[in-house]
Amino acid sequence: MTVTWDTFADGDAGVYRLLIEVVRPVCLQVGALGECAFPAGRYVYCGSAQRNLQARITRHCRKRKNRYWHIDYLLAHPAARVIAVETFPGGKHDECDLVARARRAGGRVLIPGFGAGDCPTKRTCGAHLIWMGEGPATTA
Repeated sequence: MTVTWDTFADGDAGVYRLLIEVVRPVCLQVGALGECAFPAGRYVYCGSAQRNLQARITRHCRKRKNRYWHIDYLLAHPAARVIAVETFPGGKHDECDLVARARRAGGRVLIPGFGAGDCPTKRTCGAHLIWMGEGPATTA
């Protein structure tokens, strides 16, 4: 996948949305969350970076990396790949707005708490990884 860096938010900080394809069902140990099942399909992952946004996105797109965030476990698996990246200006918790948009577009939380360790609205978001179904994903 190629990321066009000129689309990044000014100042190399902001919020981002990854569109992820999982080509077959996957079960993984994901840090403190334990064993997680990921059905095949399209997912949206929403995050933020207060600095080094470009480096964060590049890291997410690599297969080989130390596993630090929940999303690292999924993206390191051969059945998962990032197929699109979008970035937006915004602060740390504006990623929750992206989660809400994905859920309004029909997305579902399959793994409560995934990617939402520092989310102030965990009860509203549920998770920052949203399953969009098996067909082409729309994120609204």
